[in-house]
Amino acid sequence: MAERDIDKLLSLTDSKYRLSVVTAKRALQLRSGAPSVLPVEQRVRTRNLVTQAMRELATGKLTVGTNMIDEQRFHQDYVRQRQAQLQAQLNAERERERD
Repeated sequence: MAERDIDKLLSLTDSKYRLSVVTAKRALQLRSGAPSVLPVEQRVRTRNLVTQAMRELATGKLTVGTNMIDEQRFHQDYVRQRQAQLQAQLNAERERERD
């Protein structure tokens, strides 16, 4: 995928560095549960989230700086989810200790 659309992706940004940062951030969002803009059949073929993020950018449905999830809100949601997971684990451990 990267070789096929790399010129198109590079034209979306002002540098290779910015492209790599944007792609990495989107891959992290996808890993954390952000919905993909790709059709299901394209998502199933690859489990590589960096490739999926690059495909999303190449389709034009996402553009650099717009239509992406607000990072601050997304981070806050992630922190809340992680805290809830840790609290559930702690509660489960306490429950096991009582038994």
